[in-house]
Amino acid sequence: MTALIVGVTTAKHPECKRGLATNIAASLARHAAISARVCVVDADPLALDVTTRLAVGGPVVEDFARLELPSMARLGRVGSPSMAVLPCGGGPLARVHLAAEPALRELRDAFDVVVCDLPGGPSGPGQALGSRLELLDWLVLAVTPEPTAVAATSHFLEHFQTARDRGDVGAVRLAVVCTGDESSAVLSNAEVELALGVPVTVRVPQLWGRAEPNRGFGAALAIPELDDAVYDLFVQFRDAGRRTRPGRLLSL
Repeated sequence: MTALIVGVTTAKHPECKRGLATNIAASLARHAAISARVCVVDADPLALDVTTRLAVGGPVVEDFARLELPSMARLGRVGSPSMAVLPCGGGPLARVHLAAEPALRELRDAFDVVVCDLPGGPSGPGQALGSRLELLDWLVLAVTPEPTAVAATSHFLEHFQTARDRGDVGAVRLAVVCTGDESSAVLSNAEVELALGVPVTVRVPQLWGRAEPNRGFGAALAIPELDDAVYDLFVQFRDAGRRTRPGRLLSL
């Protein structure tokens, strides 16, 4: 069985991506019916969201650019919910780029689901993965439902389609997810879909706009109301099919 590899990015750095990869991974880890083995990877040395939220010891993603690859048994872990963490050393993006393929190859064989936090912006995923977006099964594009973010997302989609037409992104599937805070939820899902010309896969509960906004990233990790939205998201992933060999995710 091989893992489902999911990248998380956004068209405007760091618009609305903040903490989303961490909470997607945590929600999946809390839902044993989806996956018993989850790993979250910080492939965004520009933001280091995963690394700072989940401070753990062990190898960092750049270590996979070395000739001797780290052992999966040495990966850092958090306990509630139980999942592995591959933080970032915060070095140059070029180093993360070199580490991406060997890291994802090793992680794909060791986990059920791997969630990668990728840099934002039109070329953000490419900065971390080079022209190897085919290493991913899914790319989650987070968008705050307000006009400037939607405009940036429209530009991202044009950039992505050009790359797809050139054959640069392989068969990776794209999922648009609405998220944000109370002050930025200006547009409905239907309005976002109309502006972008693509469906919104799911609307994730708001991650910002809380009295204690970082409480969701402590020992408990996932914001509880995020769990159902993540479950719905991954059911849609399942129903759309996988281009890689089937795993536990398809057995729901």
